[in-house]
Amino acid sequence: MNAQAPIEVTMVLGDGVTEEERDRAVLTVRDLASKASRPVIFARVKLLKDDRRPSDEQAIAQGTLDMSGAVIRAQVAASSIPEAVDLLAMRIQRRMRRITEQREDANQRPAATPDGQWRSGDMPTSRPGYYTRPVDERRIVRRKTYAPAASSIADALFDLDVLDHRFFLFTDGADGVDAVVFESDDGVKVRRLDGSVPPDAERFDALGVDNTPAAELSDTEAQERLDVSDSPFIFFRQAGSGRGAVLYRRYDGHYGLVEPAV
Repeated sequence: MNAQAPIEVTMVLGDGVTEEERDRAVLTVRDLASKASRPVIFARVKLLKDDRRPSDEQAIAQGTLDMSGAVIRAQVAASSIPEAVDLLAMRIQRRMRRITEQREDANQRPAATPDGQWRSGDMPTSRPGYYTRPVDERRIVRRKTYAPAASSIADALFDLDVLDHRFFLFTDGADGVDAVVFESDDGVKVRRLDGSVPPDAERFDALGVDNTPAAELSDTEAQERLDVSDSPFIFFRQAGSGRGAVLYRRYDGHYGLVEPAV
């Protein structure tokens, strides 16, 4: 454990969050940082209350920690802010432990055991659901880019876990094909832009492969498809660039877009 001084925690508070709830979150994150195996150099927590959501999801907590270059994110929903903060701390602590356990051997990621089995013990059961916003009000309110640097499937699965995402977009280092690993009702799967089987797919016995080629769409066309779909995201070939992109649902009912960095 490191002996760093209490870190500054950047807090973002929604309406109705009390000073006591804020202080509880700060103390909780500082306690996590004090137990980390490497110095935590940045911490940010967002607390929200939304009475439009189901009663057990009206308190939302989002957290981001930078543990000496390893970024950990988590997002949870609960019936109260204190409960959400506790759930957030549990999720972040598990991810901190996984990063620490795997630090010495970057090729042995916690996303898959040596025999290729997916570890499902930390599947998301407390994330906020999607707010049902009317279709004519939905907008792409956030655009993010991902670096086109090559990544292995094992690394992508690791990032899917520690970043607490429903999907993770990456470029397969085996052959340079854009791909996405994602959670589904049937477990974790990988899908490549051209619908091909990943060269090293046999390493992951519990990882499913979706062989559907990604459709070429404009951002507007992708939004139109997601508007009439129950899916949490759409993986598509972005018209113009020909690269893989993902349009996804945000918990507030709007959309976010992840696309390759130019």
